[in-house]
Amino acid sequence: MTLAKLVALVIAALLLTPISSEVSIAEIGRTLHAIDVDRTSGGAGERASADYLARKLTEYGVAHTTYDARLFLSWPGRAELDVQGIGIVRGKTAAFSAATASGGVRGSLVFDVQPARGVDRTLAFDARVRGRIPVVRGIADTEALVLAGQQAGALGVVQIDATDTLHEDIVTTTWGTPTVESAGRLPVIPYVCITKSDGERLTAAAARTITATITADVTRGWRTIPIVVADVPGRTRDFVLLATHLDAWYHGMTDTGGSVASILEMARVLQRHAAELQRGVRFAWWTGHSFGRYAGSAWYVDRFWADLDQHAVAYTNLDGPGRRGSRTNAVSATGWPGLAEYARESSERLTGRTPAAPRAPSVPFRPGRDSDSSFQGLGIPFFAIGVPGPERGSPDVDAAGRIAYWHTAEDTFDKLDLAALELDTQYRLAQVFDLATVRVLPHRLQPIAAAYVSALTDLAGAATPTVDLAKTVELARALDAAAARFDRAPQPAATADIDARNARERPGAAAARQRCVRIPRDGFDPRTQPDRERAARGGCKPRAVVTADVPYPSGPQVHFQDCAQEDVGAVRAIVPRSARATRDTSSSGRISTCGRRRVVEPSLGPRAGRAPGAR
Repeated sequence: MTLAKLVALVIAALLLTPISSEVSIAEIGRTLHAIDVDRTSGGAGERASADYLARKLTEYGVAHTTYDARLFLSWPGRAELDVQGIGIVRGKTAAFSAATASGGVRGSLVFDVQPARGVDRTLAFDARVRGRIPVVRGIADTEALVLAGQQAGALGVVQIDATDTLHEDIVTTTWGTPTVESAGRLPVIPYVCITKSDGERLTAAAARTITATITADVTRGWRTIPIVVADVPGRTRDFVLLATHLDAWYHGMTDTGGSVASILEMARVLQRHAAELQRGVRFAWWTGHSFGRYAGSAWYVDRFWADLDQHAVAYTNLDGPGRRGSRTNAVSATGWPGLAEYARESSERLTGRTPAAPRAPSVPFRPGRDSDSSFQGLGIPFFAIGVPGPERGSPDVDAAGRIAYWHTAEDTFDKLDLAALELDTQYRLAQVFDLATVRVLPHRLQPIAAAYVSALTDLAGAATPTVDLAKTVELARALDAAAARFDRAPQPAATADIDARNARERPGAAAARQRCVRIPRDGFDPRTQPDRERAARGGCKPRAVVTADVPYPSGPQVHFQDCAQEDVGAVRAIVPRSARATRDTSSSGRISTCGRRRVVEPSLGPRAGRAPGAR
């Protein structure tokens, strides 16, 4: 450890809140060693790791449940190209790629056909790929790439990686277990990624027509897998949701063994302080993340929709803290509009470090669709604090900006920095404890309203004469003004005021709170919404008034609709389905979440008959 790093850790320790000092790196280390196994979804290591979590939670006195979720998953196996004049080129396929028959899929390769990126972030190939196999580079959202190839009539898709290290991947746009509506989006063409060196061999021969045969071995099937959920209760039924994923590619010690151990340690410490919590903290270790496109968290939101809708006040997800090369002399803070402001303010207050200023957005805010963000349709806002990971220029960051060992068998224990993981755990614990103990939630409404104004103004400038958004923009600006007044209104002078109001709650006040909590999603006129004072007179507790149950600019009218993992434009989020002429393909990312989904259990695709997790 360098002297500069040691000094940074000492300074951080002096600035942290008392509860953070209770984090035990010894406890974290014991968990890391216990789960240092192959945690492929559906495999024995995943189940053994879930059992370990349950035993430790029992030991810590934390209430918990292990759910057995039956989910539709996929496991990639062997993949190669047999190229005319070159021979066999080994590659990697991806979870949910279509499996090929024994003879593979044969066709001519076509180069220089990078798909076009639409304003809604979707991809589209031109007609040259029909009946052929496009060879592309540099497409990170491979699920959108495969869907674009499928829609254009390609026989398969080949991607050349930016390096000679191939990473495991998943290429379905369906979010979680497919529904009867989304099953048609499952890939029906194979996908193979090859190394940069092999790609150069291919492109060198591109002057002539090249025929290749793609072989991809991929399994799809239903499995029952564990999801561990634990609760440290507070004085109310409300809770902050804190999660990570338990399953991994191979041993996955940074993605996300470190996170698994970190939030278990947070549960241990917070259980000792349960009497101090105004609202509880719920911990979840999702499975089906890497092999089912966030299937575990999607299953959970389907089954606990009402509880989440009524009581979850914020969500934070850990995915990769504590990596070797992490910047322990810095802090990161982020969140959705309305909670990002708290994330930044609290990170500086709790750590003594100023997070880097957020970059000015190039486009209106859209919630990211990754990292088990299955709760967007409920309006549960995301927030996070942490120790930033290695930056570009680090030996662990490759030419494409990825962690070099990410989603590979090299993601092993030695890639962890235990001091960075301990500090990251302390930072997150301090922030979650702060959010769980404040009497009035820090959520703000005006930044959300401002995001609507920005998105609608952007759309109005691009709209055709047949779509007049002037009235909608006017309403959004009225909402912005009303939200600003709401945020400026004084909060209760003392916590006793809140407790007294709750104690004398009259019959029917619960229904009144629900009216205040749920801003109507249709026919909303912000000029008639009650401000904080009027809402309080109507029986709303401050928590209810400042709730995050406000539709973000991610598709308010799809509150109960299935989602997808490919980009979607703001037009799709605003224009009713009946008014859209384009086919509904949904997207990578920025539309509402899955919820109230109709899932059936037929055979949803080819199965190669191999054991789950076989490589």
